[in-house]
Amino acid sequence: MKGVIASRSSAPVVELSHDIEPFDVFAGAWFLRSSVPYWPEGTIFVAVIDPGVGTSRRILAVENDGRTFLGPDNGLLSLVAGPPAVSVENDSFFLPGGSTTFHGRDRFAPVAAAIANGTSLDALGTRVEEMVRLDYQPPVYDCAPAIGTIVAVDRFGNLVTDVEAALLPFARFAVKAGDVTITRVARAYGEAGAGPFLITGSTGCIEISIANGSAAALLQLGRGDRVMIIPT
Repeated sequence: MKGVIASRSSAPVVELSHDIEPFDVFAGAWFLRSSVPYWPEGTIFVAVIDPGVGTSRRILAVENDGRTFLGPDNGLLSLVAGPPAVSVENDSFFLPGGSTTFHGRDRFAPVAAAIANGTSLDALGTRVEEMVRLDYQPPVYDCAPAIGTIVAVDRFGNLVTDVEAALLPFARFAVKAGDVTITRVARAYGEAGAGPFLITGSTGCIEISIANGSAAALLQLGRGDRVMIIPT
């Protein structure tokens, strides 16, 4: 993919991650949501987690807040952009003789290069007013308790929720997840002491953590588990 972009454009290529688990569209969508705010306007995000490669699934190009997103229409882009989008159908931008198994190289990369060179999204295909959405329920803040979901378990075993601490209508809180209620809040891992605690992570969302250990393993919680944020 980098070779195709380099051969067709002078745009720099920065790899955000190759660590998303294969086929895990939700993990990729959440990773994008967490990463996008730190990139400038004009950035083109090429996201390829594409179990439907080679099928009739669409390739979408969509703009939001001055950034462009290119990805399969499988929910991968749904946490960072919404319709209208463009269904990429103009095969003059694709590599000739491309495969049915590597659209990242044969379609996404040359289209990304074309966009970087100034091609408008309308030249790529037809406008569409619908995109595949993830089966995801956003947090609810206007109640007590607030309700959210564990959306990721990082490689340290921290349980990352989708509840943004800054959006809570109360300053002091505990978190109930499964049969566990965590009341301790820490500002940094090194100040937490032993046992589970709550911390506002780098995304601004509340995390359930254990210093030098895995909260996921100890508490037997994982992605998809619901959490309640209880005012104290």
